[in-house]
Amino acid sequence: MTGIVVSCENQSKSRPYVEALKSAGVKGDEIILVTPEKNGHHLETLGAEASGLMLCGGPDLEPWRYGQSPRPDANLALEPKLDQLELELLTGARETRTPVWAICRGMQTVNVFQGGTLWQDITTQIEGVLDHDIPEPRDALVHEVHVVARNESFGRLLSIEAVEVNSRHHQAIRHLGRNLTVVATSPDGLVEVLVYSSDEWWVKGVQWHPENLVHLTTQRRLWAEFVDTARSRYS
Repeated sequence: MTGIVVSCENQSKSRPYVEALKSAGVKGDEIILVTPEKNGHHLETLGAEASGLMLCGGPDLEPWRYGQSPRPDANLALEPKLDQLELELLTGARETRTPVWAICRGMQTVNVFQGGTLWQDITTQIEGVLDHDIPEPRDALVHEVHVVARNESFGRLLSIEAVEVNSRHHQAIRHLGRNLTVVATSPDGLVEVLVYSSDEWWVKGVQWHPENLVHLTTQRRLWAEFVDTARSRYS
């Protein structure tokens, strides 16, 4: 396996994601961490040649990247260098169909990469939305996910039994990007799982934080599917 590229805001924030990969059988020397302060790579090439690409949770994307101006009431936390880094990685990944596993902000980044848009702040823009920003404890189960595409592999996994997830985000997908399919939603209708619509490219994202839930069987299976797909890329 050439290596799984992990993109994250910084090394400290990457630790639970890296540990989750290791719990799924990935060795430490198979993980390539990329942050705005530590990349040293030609990013499109790295995304194209990696066994897999994982986009972690993190700050908000710049609204101009999806055709909007910043809302003054959205309390945005922006990291433009991370936006550019991940979009370049995704450009390379798309060229060679590198598997992409996208978590929270990562799923939103995939949606924007595919031409979709975001709610800048769900609490001020959506009436009656649930509280989706429960920061502690990290593994607190906040709400169920409702599967709407049971024929998709993540849909099948999440349909075996009722699944509750943690939640800590104030943004969400608004308009779906090109070639993306919604697999599951939250009880208030926000997108919780999306996938690339064609089997030619393994791209899957979740809005919650499965890196904190690897003690749960269903969550471990999501990680395992990504790792198995990445391993098969160069087998």
